[in-house]
Amino acid sequence: MLNNVSVMKRIAFVFAVALAFVSCRKEAVEVVDPDRHYCYTYADQFKTVWTGIDQGYLFWDHDTVDWDAVYEKMLPVFENFDKTGGATDNELTDAYQTMVRGLLDHHMYVQVKNLKTGNAVYADPAWEEVPFRDYYHYTPFDQQVALLSTMEGVSNYKSGGNSFPCHFALFPGNGSKKIAYLRFRSFQVTSVVNYLPAAELAPLRSFYGTGIVDGVTNGWAGNDNVEAVIIDVRGNGGGQLADLKPVVASLSASDVDLGYSRTKEGLGRLDYSAWTPFIIRCPDNHLWGDKKVIVLTDVNSVSCSEITALMVQSMPNGTVIGERTYGATCPLISGGHDMLYSGVFGDYGRYGYYVYTSNFDVVDKNYQSLEGEGVHPDIECLFDYNALLNGHDNQLERALEFIRTGK
Repeated sequence: MLNNVSVMKRIAFVFAVALAFVSCRKEAVEVVDPDRHYCYTYADQFKTVWTGIDQGYLFWDHDTVDWDAVYEKMLPVFENFDKTGGATDNELTDAYQTMVRGLLDHHMYVQVKNLKTGNAVYADPAWEEVPFRDYYHYTPFDQQVALLSTMEGVSNYKSGGNSFPCHFALFPGNGSKKIAYLRFRSFQVTSVVNYLPAAELAPLRSFYGTGIVDGVTNGWAGNDNVEAVIIDVRGNGGGQLADLKPVVASLSASDVDLGYSRTKEGLGRLDYSAWTPFIIRCPDNHLWGDKKVIVLTDVNSVSCSEITALMVQSMPNGTVIGERTYGATCPLISGGHDMLYSGVFGDYGRYGYYVYTSNFDVVDKNYQSLEGEGVHPDIECLFDYNALLNGHDNQLERALEFIRTGK
């Protein structure tokens, strides 16, 4: 049941959408709620998706796409699908891919049901950009971690299970010192600790300690014999924002100031809240002293992996090594469209469309947005597949070299 606030937001939504369409178009478009609308034609689907993005997309103040021109160009395409009896899956994919082409949001994807075939089709702005970078590659996660247990001087190697691929090792540092290394494929730490068996949590516990979500406790990361820690997020597609405090902020000697964030405060394209400081508090159990903190990134480091890189770059002893990341740097929460005027909307199972997009705009301390761009490493080291075939992980070896030599 809707409360009074929700009812008023619904009324405001319909009224604002109606005004927007009347003011910017000669012919009024059907007034719809982009979050809950049954679509019976291809044109109807397009209008609904276009409207939801028009009202809730976060980046209109610096995105270069002319969204009104997209409407005028693409509506006849979808109307023609209706006139000719439908579209193939490839035709519908191409149409939506053309629709979102050039948008900055690298979290975004559009999922729509083909009314003719019943199949789901997808479109994603990042498909038009990331694979065309000159350093793009897939991440051979399994091949890279297979080398860990055989690398020179490695000890205490531990591997998790298939439910949460996670790997820990100690490497030789300077003198008798050690380097603690941790790699995991997604940010799900705060949820998996509640149900995974002890054997699968062994890598995390070796690095952080038995508490894990309490930050650094009695694990190797905080050990006096460890001079540096490496967090490897290559090929890590992101996950839960809740992980950033225990997993990353615990590696800082103080709270981490990333820059600023804002949300939408209305249905207009430029209805933004004020910028507010984006600070992630570190747990009580966090690292002290001058240990180096290294993050290894590649082109497939996405979302929370990129925030991890930003956090470490803001630390006095932090360094990012590897490649420019994917470019999905602005967070989101599912189902936030009703409350934040932005973010995920639609329901594919019920209404035949679903749009996944950000609801928090994040910029660095200089108010520079990295959405669609990614985080640039402090030390660039591009992936070398030939080296991997010959038993060398060149990016990890570069990180170890930096810790041992300082350059």
